[in-house]
Amino acid sequence: MKPVATLSVVLALAVAGCASSTVTLLNGEGTNPVGAVAVLDPKTGDDVRVIDTAGTAVTVDGARTGVRSTDAAAAEARYAALLAGLPEPPARFILYFPEGSTNITPESVIVRDALFAEIKRRGPGVAVQIEGHTDRVGDAADNVILSKRRADAARDMLVGLGLDTDTTRTVGRGERAPLPGHATADNVEDPANRRVEVVVR
Repeated sequence: MKPVATLSVVLALAVAGCASSTVTLLNGEGTNPVGAVAVLDPKTGDDVRVIDTAGTAVTVDGARTGVRSTDAAAAEARYAALLAGLPEPPARFILYFPEGSTNITPESVIVRDALFAEIKRRGPGVAVQIEGHTDRVGDAADNVILSKRRADAARDMLVGLGLDTDTTRTVGRGERAPLPGHATADNVEDPANRRVEVVVR
C-alpha cells in the first residue's frame, strides 16, 4: 500500500527595508487540496485576504493589498531551495484486524512491511504515532480497551522488526472515529473500522 501524505505550503516573504510582504500559496502534496491561508493585518489582526488556490499570491503594502495569479509550478521552482529544507510530509498506513482480534489480517502483512521500510528509510529520530480503532460491535468501553490493545500489538510488531519505542506513541480511540463513509449504527460490523492507523514523521 502506498503511503498517503498531505502537505500544504505557505510562504511569507518580508521585503527588507519595505513595509510590504508577499504570501504565495503553493500546490499541495500529490492530488490533495492545497488548503488555505488567511493573510492578517499585523496591527488589527483582521483578515486582509484568504487565498485557497495554488499559485495565488497576495502582496500587502500598508493598507493596500494586491492579488495576482502565478503559475504554481513556476512558484515552486522559484522557492525550490526553501522547499528542499522543509521536513518531509508524514506517511500514513492502515493495518486491519479480524473482529475481536489484535492480530493483523493476512492482507495487512504487506502494509506492515512497507510501513517498517518507511520507518527505516527515515532513520534516527523518526516519530511514529499508532492509533487503534474498532467497529461498533460490542460495548463502547470494551472497544476503547480493544483499540488500545491493537495499537500496542502493532507497536510490538514493529519493535520486533527494530522500531525504537522512544519515538513511538500509541493510543486507542475505540469506536469513536470511524473512517469517512463508514459510520454505522450500534452493533453493526464494519471491517474497515477494525484498524490501526500509523503516521510516520
